[in-house]
Amino acid sequence: MMIRFYLLLFISVLLCISNLNMTVAANENGEPSFINSYEEDITGDGLREYFKLQGTLLSNKSNYYRDVWLNISSPFAKQWKISFNGGYDPSIQLIDLNQDNVFDLFYQIAKDEKKQQYDYQLYSLKNGDIHQIPLPEHHYIQGEFLRDFKISLQMNPKSKPIMIDVANKKNKYMKENIYDEDGKLIEKKRIIIHPISHLEPVLISESKGYGLKSSQPISGLNDNDLLGRVETLWYFKNDKWIILTSDWVE
Repeated sequence: MMIRFYLLLFISVLLCISNLNMTVAANENGEPSFINSYEEDITGDGLREYFKLQGTLLSNKSNYYRDVWLNISSPFAKQWKISFNGGYDPSIQLIDLNQDNVFDLFYQIAKDEKKQQYDYQLYSLKNGDIHQIPLPEHHYIQGEFLRDFKISLQMNPKSKPIMIDVANKKNKYMKENIYDEDGKLIEKKRIIIHPISHLEPVLISESKGYGLKSSQPISGLNDNDLLGRVETLWYFKNDKWIILTSDWVE
């Protein structure tokens, strides 16, 4: 009895090692790795499509996907393929973001292993046509250093500028010849407006449905001199993104 038990255990270990070797070999040969699969109606025809997210790892020792794609098949044998940007930890959310009562494909992937920066893509497959939906962009944020160790930040042309007190950084700014000891501005300088770094689907209301919340870092003297971020709530209406709210968060 014990001999049979150990024999079965030995065979199980061999099978595990064999499967592991096959996976490693697949990665080394650049063969696709399975990431996730889904089943949902994303064309609006009332029937569920099956889709599988796959990618090619850089190597068997890396978590970086150099290629990521989605294979989609319908019950009528129609097929589609969508290619995505590479990176770390790719995922897809099924959510209606363009308010057409059909699920969209919201793709996100980390640009770095620490997952501090992300890349996003949004697609619709309504009526069987692949359509990439542009993501929101803040076209008007600007700011500059003012006297008395203050920074002015304006998020749209009609809003009143937000005044940011940076007196806690005055030694750094005096050393860089932005201010003198009395807080007088020596050199006129604008602040740094970074691109949107994070996007997150959020429920606006039961009647309106979902929108996107963005986070956009703002820096002072250089990229490392982080002042805070602008958080914006977006809603897709009439084929474009509109801003519902924008807030300054330190």
